[in-house]
Amino acid sequence: MNEFARKKRAQEHSRRVNSGDLDAIVELYAPDAVLEDPVGHPPVTGHDALRAHYERLLSARVREEAAEPVAGQDAAHALIQVASVMDYLPMGPLYAERGWLKAPGAPETARIHRTAMLVIRMDASGLVRHLKSYWGTSDLTVLG
Repeated sequence: MNEFARKKRAQEHSRRVNSGDLDAIVELYAPDAVLEDPVGHPPVTGHDALRAHYERLLSARVREEAAEPVAGQDAAHALIQVASVMDYLPMGPLYAERGWLKAPGAPETARIHRTAMLVIRMDASGLVRHLKSYWGTSDLTVLG
């Protein structure tokens, strides 16, 4: 894939997340793809695990706003900053349990804002082979 195609594919990832179409999201990934979200925690591998991961995010009504992507000169990578907002439930309690954020007083109405940098490695056909999502506790904010 050339640089422009990889950039477009990185943006397409956020577009599909925003569409809420779980099958369309998983279709972007190779069958043995690896997702690290966040980097430093055990990776998710394969379509079944990816489906479960994105199902949780979609159940939190996640919405992403993607910045202009950057392409690597290696014919494989794209980097994109993504700001997302999602319901506190169901992911928030896990984040609070891990010490990543403080639990809100009204979890049923609270939202989470997260800024992340995604490093996406694609194969020649455009399938995601490895996606690394870099974000830390300072990149999470509880809204409400």
